[in-house]
Amino acid sequence: MVISSTHILFFSLLLLSPLMVVSRFWTIFTYRHVYIRNDLGNGTLLTIHCKDQHKDLGVQKLNYEEEFKFQFKSNLKAFIFYFCALTWDHKLSMLVVFDENRDAHFCKDLKWSVTKYQTCLFNCDTQKYDRCNHYNY
Repeated sequence: MVISSTHILFFSLLLLSPLMVVSRFWTIFTYRHVYIRNDLGNGTLLTIHCKDQHKDLGVQKLNYEEEFKFQFKSNLKAFIFYFCALTWDHKLSMLVVFDENRDAHFCKDLKWSVTKYQTCLFNCDTQKYDRCNHYNY
Protein backbone atom coordinates (compact mmCIF):
# COMPACT_ATOMS: atom_id res chain seq x y z
CA MET A 1 0.00 0.00 0.00
CA VAL A 2 1.38 3.37 -1.04
CA ILE A 3 0.66 6.47 1.06
CA SER A 4 0.80 9.76 -0.75
CA SER A 5 2.23 12.95 0.73
CA THR A 6 -1.29 14.44 0.61
CA HIS A 7 -2.56 11.68 2.89
CA ILE A 8 0.33 12.20 5.31
CA LEU A 9 -0.37 15.95 5.43
CA PHE A 10 -4.08 15.37 5.98
CA PHE A 11 -3.53 12.92 8.84
CA SER A 12 -0.89 15.16 10.41
CA LEU A 13 -3.31 18.09 10.44
CA LEU A 14 -6.04 15.86 11.79
CA LEU A 15 -3.81 14.79 14.68
CA LEU A 16 -2.62 18.35 15.39
CA SER A 17 -6.04 20.04 15.33
CA PRO A 18 -6.96 19.14 18.94
CA LEU A 19 -3.65 20.59 20.14
CA MET A 20 -4.33 23.83 18.28
CA VAL A 21 -7.77 24.10 19.90
CA VAL A 22 -6.36 23.48 23.38
CA SER A 23 -3.52 25.97 22.88
CA ARG A 24 -6.02 28.64 21.78
CA PHE A 25 -7.95 28.22 25.02
CA TRP A 26 -5.03 27.58 27.42
CA THR A 27 -6.37 30.21 29.81
CA ILE A 28 -9.33 27.99 30.66
CA PHE A 29 -7.08 25.30 32.12
CA THR A 30 -4.47 27.34 33.99
CA TYR A 31 -4.24 29.96 36.68
CA ARG A 32 -3.83 33.56 35.62
CA HIS A 33 -1.55 35.83 37.67
CA VAL A 34 -1.78 39.59 38.12
CA TYR A 35 1.18 41.58 39.44
CA ILE A 36 0.99 45.26 40.40
CA ARG A 37 4.32 46.97 41.09
CA ASN A 38 4.99 50.29 42.80
CA ASP A 39 7.27 52.25 40.46
CA LEU A 40 6.20 55.66 41.83
CA GLY A 41 9.63 56.52 43.15
CA ASN A 42 11.55 56.13 46.38
CA GLY A 43 9.55 57.12 49.45
CA THR A 44 6.10 57.03 47.78
CA LEU A 45 3.68 54.53 49.31
CA LEU A 46 1.12 52.96 46.94
CA THR A 47 -2.16 51.74 48.44
CA ILE A 48 -4.10 49.21 46.36
CA HIS A 49 -7.63 47.90 46.88
CA CYS A 50 -8.59 45.21 44.33
CA LYS A 51 -11.78 43.23 43.85
CA ASP A 52 -13.96 41.47 41.34
CA GLN A 53 -17.72 41.07 41.32
CA HIS A 54 -17.59 38.41 44.08
CA LYS A 55 -14.29 38.70 45.91
CA ASP A 56 -12.60 41.57 47.73
CA LEU A 57 -8.82 41.09 47.84
CA GLY A 58 -8.39 43.67 50.60
CA VAL A 59 -6.16 46.70 50.96
CA GLN A 60 -2.44 46.34 50.19
CA LYS A 61 0.27 48.90 50.95
CA LEU A 62 3.34 48.76 48.75
CA ASN A 63 6.62 50.55 49.22
CA TYR A 64 8.72 51.52 46.21
CA GLU A 65 9.61 48.48 44.02
CA GLU A 66 7.31 46.13 45.97
CA GLU A 67 4.55 44.25 44.19
CA PHE A 68 1.21 42.70 44.98
CA LYS A 69 0.31 39.43 43.28
CA PHE A 70 -2.92 37.49 43.06
CA GLN A 71 -4.12 34.60 40.96
CA PHE A 72 -7.38 33.18 39.72
CA LYS A 73 -8.61 30.46 37.43
CA SER A 74 -10.78 31.23 34.46
CA ASN A 75 -14.35 30.10 34.72
CA LEU A 76 -16.44 29.09 31.72
CA LYS A 77 -19.64 30.01 33.57
CA ALA A 78 -18.78 33.56 34.61
CA PHE A 79 -17.18 36.64 33.08
CA ILE A 80 -14.06 37.70 35.03
CA PHE A 81 -13.30 41.37 35.67
CA TYR A 82 -10.84 42.64 38.32
CA PHE A 83 -10.35 46.31 39.11
CA CYS A 84 -8.24 48.19 41.63
CA ALA A 85 -8.30 51.57 43.31
CA LEU A 86 -4.77 53.01 43.43
CA THR A 87 -3.93 55.83 45.83
CA TRP A 88 -0.71 57.74 46.53
CA ASP A 89 0.12 61.33 47.47
CA HIS A 90 -3.62 62.14 47.88
CA LYS A 91 -4.34 61.00 44.29
CA LEU A 92 -6.80 58.30 43.27
CA SER A 93 -6.81 56.27 40.08
CA MET A 94 -8.94 53.30 39.03
CA LEU A 95 -7.34 50.50 37.04
CA VAL A 96 -8.95 47.50 35.36
CA VAL A 97 -6.22 44.93 35.90
CA PHE A 98 -8.04 42.06 34.17
CA ASP A 99 -10.95 42.17 31.76
CA GLU A 100 -11.75 38.84 30.17
CA ASN A 101 -12.87 40.50 26.92
CA ARG A 102 -9.60 42.44 26.69
CA ASP A 103 -7.10 40.02 28.24
CA ALA A 104 -8.38 36.47 27.67
CA HIS A 105 -5.75 35.69 25.03
CA PHE A 106 -3.09 38.14 26.14
CA CYS A 107 -0.10 37.12 28.28
CA LYS A 108 -0.76 34.50 30.93
CA ASP A 109 0.76 36.75 33.57
CA LEU A 110 -0.41 40.36 33.61
CA LYS A 111 2.29 42.61 35.04
CA TRP A 112 1.36 46.21 35.81
CA SER A 113 3.79 49.03 36.60
CA VAL A 114 2.35 52.04 38.44
CA THR A 115 4.27 55.28 37.89
CA LYS A 116 3.37 58.89 38.72
CA TYR A 117 2.17 59.55 35.15
CA GLN A 118 0.67 56.27 33.93
CA THR A 119 0.04 52.59 34.53
CA CYS A 120 1.58 50.25 31.98
CA LEU A 121 0.99 46.59 31.22
CA PHE A 122 3.90 44.37 30.25
CA ASN A 123 3.50 43.01 26.73
CA CYS A 124 4.95 39.50 26.49
CA ASP A 125 5.21 39.81 22.69
CA THR A 126 7.35 42.97 22.71
CA GLN A 127 8.94 42.35 26.15
CA LYS A 128 8.16 45.97 27.13
CA TYR A 129 5.70 47.87 29.31
CA ASP A 130 4.04 49.40 26.26
CA ARG A 131 0.30 49.13 26.93
CA CYS A 132 -0.20 52.28 29.00
CA ASN A 133 -3.07 54.24 30.53
CA HIS A 134 -2.25 57.89 31.22
CA TYR A 135 -3.83 59.61 34.23
CA ASN A 136 -6.26 62.50 33.70
CA TYR A 137 -5.82 64.83 36.68
